[in-house]
Amino acid sequence: MYFRGLKILTVFLLAIQGIMAQGDQAEYVIDIEDFFQDCDNGKPFPAIKLDNYESLQDDEGNSLMNGQLKFEDEYNDPIEMKIYSTRQKQGSWVDGEISRDVMNVCPLIMSSSEPWYSITSAMKQQDCPYPAGHTESFELLPLGDLGFGSIPESFAGSWRLYVETTTERSGEKVTECFRVAFNIVEK
Repeated sequence: MYFRGLKILTVFLLAIQGIMAQGDQAEYVIDIEDFFQDCDNGKPFPAIKLDNYESLQDDEGNSLMNGQLKFEDEYNDPIEMKIYSTRQKQGSWVDGEISRDVMNVCPLIMSSSEPWYSITSAMKQQDCPYPAGHTESFELLPLGDLGFGSIPESFAGSWRLYVETTTERSGEKVTECFRVAFNIVEK
């Protein structure tokens, strides 16, 4: 669940970075509808369990995270990550502007320029591999703007973010996938 939570946050951060590079900037925030949904593409759900996981907002609208992530299976170096999105336009789901392919997340885990840094910097273990059974706990962890800054008004609406990870287990590559549904709304 840890890596799943990390993946979700990473995806959001990456999406926001793409947004920041476009058009007019307005005060918009991400409102998460549903975490960790099945991708419905035949790929298995990640072997990460979230216990008591909560995404919260303080009085100023800043995002906070609570909960425990537990790796149910191993995540070995390298960990490939493919992030892509869909968004609703005129009542239909179309390809979204958010996408990124990372050949190996491991050397980037502690890079302060990456969107997942606010999470990984608070972890006990800050490098790969992550063995089965490893857990991380977070209590009111401030997520900040995840390195994205302002979100353009043109990104307002309903989104789905897909995160596929690939790692080697027992000599075979395993690809897993989860989906996050969220809205970008005016603050």
